[in-house]
Amino acid sequence: MYLNILKRDLKRKKTMNVILLIFVMLSAMFMASSVNNIIAVTSGLDFFFEKAGMSDFFVIEMSTEDTGLQKAVKELDSVSDCRKEPLLLGNSSDIAFDEEKKATAGNSPLYCSVDDAQLNIFNQKNEVIKEVEKGTVYVTSSFASSNNVEIGDKLTVTVGESKVELKYMGKAKDAFLGSNFLGNCRFIMNDEDFQHLNKDESAKERSGNIYYIDTTDVSAVKATIGEFKGVTLNETAATMKNTYLLDMIVAALLLVVGVFLIIVSFVVLKHTIGFTIAEEFREIGVMKAIGMKNSSIRILYLIKYFAITVIGSALGFVLSVPFSYMMLKSVSESMYLESENSIIVGLLGTLLVVGLTMFFCWNSTSKIKKLTPIDAVRNGQTGERFRKKSLMHLSKSKLSSTTFLAANDIVSAPKKYSVITAVFAILIMLVMVLANTANTLKSENTLTLIGCIASDAYILSEPKSMEEIEEILAENDMPGTVREEKVYSFGAIIGDEKTTLSFQHSADTNAADYVYGEGVAPENENEISISYVTAEEFSIGIGDEITLVVNGEEMICMVTALHQTMNMMGKVNRLHQDFDVSSFESTSSLGYQIDFDEELTNDELNERIEILRGIFGEEDVKNSVEMARDTLGAAETMEAVKNLTLVIVLFIVVLVAVLMERSFISSEKAEIAILKAIGFSNKSIIWHHTLRFAMVALIASLVAAALCLPATHLAIDPIFEMMGAVSGVGYEIVPLEIFLIYPAILVAVTIISAFFTSIYTNTIKSSDASNIE
Repeated sequence: MYLNILKRDLKRKKTMNVILLIFVMLSAMFMASSVNNIIAVTSGLDFFFEKAGMSDFFVIEMSTEDTGLQKAVKELDSVSDCRKEPLLLGNSSDIAFDEEKKATAGNSPLYCSVDDAQLNIFNQKNEVIKEVEKGTVYVTSSFASSNNVEIGDKLTVTVGESKVELKYMGKAKDAFLGSNFLGNCRFIMNDEDFQHLNKDESAKERSGNIYYIDTTDVSAVKATIGEFKGVTLNETAATMKNTYLLDMIVAALLLVVGVFLIIVSFVVLKHTIGFTIAEEFREIGVMKAIGMKNSSIRILYLIKYFAITVIGSALGFVLSVPFSYMMLKSVSESMYLESENSIIVGLLGTLLVVGLTMFFCWNSTSKIKKLTPIDAVRNGQTGERFRKKSLMHLSKSKLSSTTFLAANDIVSAPKKYSVITAVFAILIMLVMVLANTANTLKSENTLTLIGCIASDAYILSEPKSMEEIEEILAENDMPGTVREEKVYSFGAIIGDEKTTLSFQHSADTNAADYVYGEGVAPENENEISISYVTAEEFSIGIGDEITLVVNGEEMICMVTALHQTMNMMGKVNRLHQDFDVSSFESTSSLGYQIDFDEELTNDELNERIEILRGIFGEEDVKNSVEMARDTLGAAETMEAVKNLTLVIVLFIVVLVAVLMERSFISSEKAEIAILKAIGFSNKSIIWHHTLRFAMVALIASLVAAALCLPATHLAIDPIFEMMGAVSGVGYEIVPLEIFLIYPAILVAVTIISAFFTSIYTNTIKSSDASNIE
């Protein structure tokens, strides 16, 4: 008998059971994939660094001869090893796909031989690259995405008169310099190709070494290398780990998306199970009338839901594997991420879904005790009501009857519709948070976070001088001024501690034009501004003094201001424009900034940028938005994540709308029949049901739009703070997206889903008002 009842129930309520199955499947898929992703991401960098064999400290030194740095470091008692790897420093103009198409490779690409590699560098299959064939190359960072390069494409690298043609073999995962934030593409090539480039006379000026230092005393190492002038980078493994924070933003947001989707799935699942139990008053009443006990009826429903749960969870577990890969694909391109025992972890997550679903079922079936055989006769209603059903009155309303009914339904059952509103608001707010983050990462306002003042145009190639660029501008009837932001490294003494500090400097930009968080801009050459990160690291502030070692002499400088920066993870300080840096080699440059003498419209500015691209190369000239986007390096990835999330969100919106509307039709069968009996047309009833969901979606959109900025601050501020933006970030809100496009998409998808589902009301007749079969 029980088996026959189950068979009939599954056949009779196919739609509800299928939707329930889908949500169980989604819950299991989100749970299994998110748990695996959480483990992969939280332990990912440590796992990656361990597999790569990362050292404790790193130094890049540009020098044409052996300066003795390796020997000096090895003599320290705290240093157990110091490995050296030769390199050649390149620039974007070295790299081309053909005569017309130059490559984008950041400001300072590095050329290295695979034979000299001191770390394990991985290919996309997470295999160590031990050998690179002659005429081929692997490239790290965002080179492939920036140039739309595919495996097998040919590119040419030129150093002076030496040239090699290389076939691109794929993206390399480099723990040291592989993050998109650094922008230093590393070209891993065959030793013969490397030596061919290295033999050119101009290569001597580009030669240098990377030192991988294992030490127990970082301060002692910093004090030692502070005596060497050619050092362009000196950082700990912890700092290099932080360069992956932009990649981790993506991973962290994917985890947030996964967690929210799990919550949404379980909320809907709980509501669905409870609703279907409450809806089946007639079947339960009849079963009690023929003598079945409460426990027997509950077991019957538990068996049904257990079968649905097992099938749905199994499907979800299978789908979680490709879904997890898809969610982490953008992050795993740069990092070696792996969740050990992923099958077991995913299986445990799936079993948790089964357990939670059965708990919801058991809890919901407790209502069976309250139902009696008479409920089957009374159609589930007692006819009693001791409170007003709604605050709205048809006689006082100026709304049409259809609109009034839709609004009245929402007001009369706030608990039921608030669940749908909350689910829709959470879902669309996720997309808005991702949109705010992506728009911020490509906004020119973020240029201040890398210590740069917005300009009309930027040139990343390397002409002979700023004067040369100004001459070219004048020759093309677009006069303007040119300036350059460079970073320099100095030995420094803070209290009793010797160290090295990085400073940003531009001789052509007044220090007062930059943005400071506290204090006043440096007014003299012996005054400096330090970053919040530097101030915290060395416990110094405004009014304190720092001694810089300049050309072997000590120069006392006073701190007059504090600022925030995301350059070098918040550790770049600022010099006054009159500070003499002529005897120092810069460690990096933000390129040449052009400010035209005339006020230009956007169209005029774009025309001039196109002219400059024709002169200096398509990829070497950028406007302020492109400069911000490419410097921070995660905007495109964030856009991809946003679009993926939008698709998932809309899919769930469709499921929720279809599920809830189908449930409402079943529970409101008598009301629909009465409406038809008193003259309402099928069209009016369909629009009545559709309008309810349209109103809910609109309310959810307004709530999400109002809360998306606080939610963005809550979710993203801590990540930007770890990158150096400790005073907060002014997020770029695009009103068209937040207040129009995404709400319109949510409302449109909801209306379409509810409309086509509500067509099912056509099957209900006016005679069904008194039909209890």
